[in-house]
Amino acid sequence: MTNEEFLRLTTLYLEDVISRSDQQLLNQALANSPDRVRQFNDLRILTGLIHEHGQTINQGHSTTTIPVRSATSYTSAVRPHSESLPHIQPTRRIAGITFAVLVTAASLLFVISRPDHENTQIQPIIKIATLAYTSHAGWGNRDRLLGDPIGRGKIHLKVGLARLDFNNGATVTLQGPAELEVLSANQTRLVSGILTASIPESAVGFEVVTPSMDVVDLGTAFGVAVGLDGETDVCVFEGEVEVRQSGDETQDSTRLLSEGSAVRWNPQAKVIDPIDFHTNRYEDGWPVTSGVLQATGLIKFVAPGPDFVPGRYEDNERVLVFQEQTNVALQQDLMVDCIDPGRYQRIHGNESYRIQAGICVRSYLLQLDPVGRLTKDATNKPRVMGQVTFDRPIVGLIARSSKLNATDDLLGHPRGDYVKTRRGIEPPRPKDREHAERDVVILSENRRTLSVDLSAGTAIDQIRVVVEESR
Repeated sequence: MTNEEFLRLTTLYLEDVISRSDQQLLNQALANSPDRVRQFNDLRILTGLIHEHGQTINQGHSTTTIPVRSATSYTSAVRPHSESLPHIQPTRRIAGITFAVLVTAASLLFVISRPDHENTQIQPIIKIATLAYTSHAGWGNRDRLLGDPIGRGKIHLKVGLARLDFNNGATVTLQGPAELEVLSANQTRLVSGILTASIPESAVGFEVVTPSMDVVDLGTAFGVAVGLDGETDVCVFEGEVEVRQSGDETQDSTRLLSEGSAVRWNPQAKVIDPIDFHTNRYEDGWPVTSGVLQATGLIKFVAPGPDFVPGRYEDNERVLVFQEQTNVALQQDLMVDCIDPGRYQRIHGNESYRIQAGICVRSYLLQLDPVGRLTKDATNKPRVMGQVTFDRPIVGLIARSSKLNATDDLLGHPRGDYVKTRRGIEPPRPKDREHAERDVVILSENRRTLSVDLSAGTAIDQIRVVVEESR
C-alpha cells in the first residue's frame, strides 16, 4: 500500500466516514506493518490536537465543535457500523482542513521514518522464545507458525494449545482462550486464560505477573489461571514458588508455596486465600509442557502432584505415563534394552544396548499396574493398547526388571515407590505363541512415538522411556 493510499484511508477513518471495505484495507495495513501502526497513532494524536484547539464551524447563529478523539494506541481500526451509532458528520470544509494538515504532517512523518525515502524493512524480532508446538490453535491478533520466533509483545490465543520454549530453558504452555504478554526473557504477564510452566535451574526466578498476583519461580512446575472476572489461581505441581499481590513487593505480602499447594485471589475480598489442590483445569496443557505431545488409546498422562507417582497409583483400564526426571547429564554409559526403531514382542533378556555418556536426557515411566494382584492363570487380565508421542527423540527403552532396578536412582521419580519385584516386560516364553499379539512395543521410525499393547497380571508392566534432552 502506498503512503498516499494509507493517508486517504486514515483520513476517512479519523473523520468517521470510512466504508466497510476501506476499513478492512486499513486494518490489513495496520496488522502487517508496525511502521503503519506508529504512523496511524501519530496522525490520530495530531487530529485530536486539531480538534482540541478551536476548529469550529459557524452554522448560522450557532457554533458546532468537532468532538475530540482520545489518543490511545490502536493496532486495528475497528469501528461499529455507521448506522448503529449516531455521530456528527463533518462538513467538507473541516474534512478539507483536516486532510490538508494531515497531508503536510504525514509527509514529514513518512520522511522522518524513512531517511532514505525508501520503504523500510520491519525490524527483526529479538527472539526471547520459540513457538515450539501447537494443537488446534487459533490466533486473535496475527497468525503464527510453528517455529516462529517470539519477542516482546502480546500473544492472543483464541482456542487450542500453544507451547513457548524460552531461550533460558523455561517452557510455557497456553490453553486458549488466553492472552499472554512476553515482557522479557524472565518475565511474562498472563492477562487471562490458563498457563502451565516448567522452569529448570537455568531459568530460576522466572516470573508470571497477573492483574492480581505475581508468581516468582524458585525452580519448579506450576499452573496459573486468570478468569475474566479477575479470579486468579496458582497451583504448584513441583518445587516452590513465591506469590504476592501485584504491585506489593513487601516481605509481609510474599507467600511461599510448595508442591501440592494452591491459592486463589478473590476479586471481591481482594485477598489471597489457600484452596484445595486440584489440577483438572491444567490437564490439557501440562502434558505438553512436560514433553508429551499426544497420548491416544487407553494411555493417560498422570496429573502432576505429590499423590500421583509410580507405585502409589493403580489403574485397571489404562497405561499411565509418569514424568520422572529431567535434565539428567549422563556421566557414564547407560545400559538399556532397546534403542532401534521397530516392533518388539516382549523383551529379550539377553540383549543389551548402550547410550553413550555425554548427553542430557529425561525419563518417563509407562505403567500398567492393575488394582490388586491376579493369579498366574487368571483369564481376566487387563489388556490395554495405545500410543504416546514425545517432543524429542527416544534414545532408549528400559523394560527388564534388572535394568529398571539399576536405573531407579538415576532416572526414577524422586518420590516413586519402586518395588523390587517382578516388573517390566517379561521375556518371551514358548506358550506365548497363542498370545503373540500381546506385550508388543513399537518404536516409530522417527523415534518419537511409542505404541504399546500390554497385558498385566501377576507382575507390573513398566517401560522406562529415555528421551534426549540435548547434547
